[in-house]
Amino acid sequence: MKQLERFHLHLEQIILLGTMVCVALPGCMTRRAHPVDAARARQTLQNVLESWQRGDSPSQWRKLSPAVVIQDVDWQAGRLLESFTLVGNGTARDANLYCQVKLTFADESTGPQEKMVMYVVGTDPVLTVFRDMMQ
Repeated sequence: MKQLERFHLHLEQIILLGTMVCVALPGCMTRRAHPVDAARARQTLQNVLESWQRGDSPSQWRKLSPAVVIQDVDWQAGRLLESFTLVGNGTARDANLYCQVKLTFADESTGPQEKMVMYVVGTDPVLTVFRDMMQ
């Protein structure tokens, strides 16, 4: 009887191990994003911010080829971008370029308002421009 119990225990362990391997392997085999193309990321950020400054909508960028996915709470809230300054060349980390930008918003009631923000720009597998909300 004890041999049968040991056999079942080993069988359960083998099944558990096999299940874990089957679950883990597909995750290990997924394609990772390539390192960021820093020049393309900087140019994309420049183009996106110029578009905001012209009064374009961030959703327009999804219709382009290649499309750009944009997330910026101020832009999506309808704030008007008066001007911007890219501070430095940014820092490439893995699949993203981190760029500090000084934004100046037009505000008729209080006058121009400045804000220092950080953008995270990706170039693979799609172009992305996200405001770093942790900054």
